[in-house]
Amino acid sequence: MKLWWSVTAAVVVLGVAGVTTGVAAAQKDEPSTKLTVDRVDARGDEVVVSGSLTGADPSTIEVSVDGKPVEPTSAAKLAEGGGRNEVIVVIDNAEGLGNATVQLAKAGISHLMPSEGATSTLGVISTGGKVVVEAGPSANEATIMAGLEGIHPVGTSFTWDGVARAANLLEERSPNTTGTVVLFTASPSSPTGAPATVASSALQRAGVRLDVIALPKGVDVGTVGEMVAERGGTLDLIDSDEDLDGAFAKIASGLEGRFELTFPAEQEPGSILPLTLKSGSTTAELSFTPGAVRTGSFGLAPITEDASGGFFSSSLVKWAGLILGVIAVMLILWTVLTMVLPSENDLVSRLEVYEETYGKEEESADLPDAGQATVPIIRRAVELTGEMAERRGLLDKLETKLERANLPLRAAEAMFFSSAATLILVVLTFVLTGNLFMTLVAGGLAVVVPLALLEMRIRKRRKAFVSQLPDMLTLLAGTLKAGYSVAQGFESVSTEIDEPMGRELRRVVTETRLGRPLEEALEAVAERMGSDDFAWAVMAIRIQREVGGNLAELLTTVADTMTQRERLRREVSTLTAEGRLSAIIIGLLPPGLAGALAVLNPEYIGSLFEPGIGYALLGAAIVMMFIGFAWMKKTITIEV
Repeated sequence: MKLWWSVTAAVVVLGVAGVTTGVAAAQKDEPSTKLTVDRVDARGDEVVVSGSLTGADPSTIEVSVDGKPVEPTSAAKLAEGGGRNEVIVVIDNAEGLGNATVQLAKAGISHLMPSEGATSTLGVISTGGKVVVEAGPSANEATIMAGLEGIHPVGTSFTWDGVARAANLLEERSPNTTGTVVLFTASPSSPTGAPATVASSALQRAGVRLDVIALPKGVDVGTVGEMVAERGGTLDLIDSDEDLDGAFAKIASGLEGRFELTFPAEQEPGSILPLTLKSGSTTAELSFTPGAVRTGSFGLAPITEDASGGFFSSSLVKWAGLILGVIAVMLILWTVLTMVLPSENDLVSRLEVYEETYGKEEESADLPDAGQATVPIIRRAVELTGEMAERRGLLDKLETKLERANLPLRAAEAMFFSSAATLILVVLTFVLTGNLFMTLVAGGLAVVVPLALLEMRIRKRRKAFVSQLPDMLTLLAGTLKAGYSVAQGFESVSTEIDEPMGRELRRVVTETRLGRPLEEALEAVAERMGSDDFAWAVMAIRIQREVGGNLAELLTTVADTMTQRERLRREVSTLTAEGRLSAIIIGLLPPGLAGALAVLNPEYIGSLFEPGIGYALLGAAIVMMFIGFAWMKKTITIEV
């Protein structure tokens, strides 16, 4: 068996080696060809394809549209048809590059001289310190060489200003010519210069292509590559300045191989059709739109079955995800409503006929709570969620918050349903957008928003409770003056005052009827509502019951004191209103401005939501915004 495996392995290795050697030999014998297309103009009676072919003649190009062969009307090099290449070189001569790099770049431009045959006219623009047209456009080599002598390292590079200036010069070129901007860049563009969008617009307006040679260490390769893909051209990332001569030679070879091919326009306008060009073993898969012009690898990208970005990006999957998301949200809302709204058939409702009116809600609240999750699998999931949360000490805190907010939910149920909704929202966001950052934002909002709403409900209920406290103490003092006992006074007041004070006092009455001391029941209310004022009132009642005295008069005095404190709180709120309004406006300004830019100029704001520096700046902005909010809140918060 070992011998058999050894022989098999040897045969496989020899076979792979033979195939590799044969392919290498075939490639060595066959001339190297390279075919690129950067523009397809289908606006006229004939479709005009412009590109570059090296290692073969354009007459060898075979054309097929939508899988059907098409006979070209003409196919020839640009020079053979009387066309010309007008080129302007934009050279980065920033001070940080050093003299050696700048001199090597100047030497590489020699391949593009009009005398070499690649170009008919040549111009040179330097970007160090400021944009300067050093030479041309001119067909005189001596004039160009004289202009190159004045280029030395200086200042910072105004790269995009130089590209825009070159495009503007080529916009005035002669008819039947091809304009090309050759950019050598090795340092970041000056922050005080024009943005890349200005250069891209100038290239589009002039209808010229962009060939870039870049040392990627100091260059925004993403921006440069995107511009080349949009406008057409090449991007050559070199490892060192020693590769500059070869990079310029490749551009010159591509310019010499510029061709123009035409074939009849027999297709209906408005559709997107696949286009295939083949020369020897080299094939270019493209697409074009009859009646329109498309440029660059972005505009000429081939049609694929998965062009929209994969299975999760297809419209069918998006609609299915959206429908499932709507169904999930409806189920969650239905579950919450069944938990909040009373049921006529539940055990508590059937027992209410045997209870006294004053104690219905409180006694039912003390009955054992079996929970709102009745489906076995959901009940088990809720139990597991509760166990995990309890081990981390989260269950008691959430239980307290839910009780303060008066929400009829167990902590485990709230955590389970909140987690399920968060998971559904995260999956839906990723399926519909395919953006990881937006998915993380949606997940963060799904976690933060419910907690924020819960805190808002707690604050609103506590504020209403505190505002009712003076009236409650006044009513209680009136009942004591009328001859009621303290317990009877609380029972009477609980039926007269609104929520949330009325509900809490009815709970106190119910607890005292079940045997709990009145002071303990009142202290539990103070702790549950987080009210220091109510705790002081309870302390006054406890002290009076221990040492004696006129409780009615004491409660009246306490009520007057709390009324004065409430007046002071509202005065402070009025004085700090300006600061709160400023915080709201400043907080809403960044997202509002981002939304406006997303509508007016999506490309400009879109760079902020891309991996890399965009995510870093966005994260830093969010952190600084939260720091500012906390600072302003600390400034305008005055404890009374």
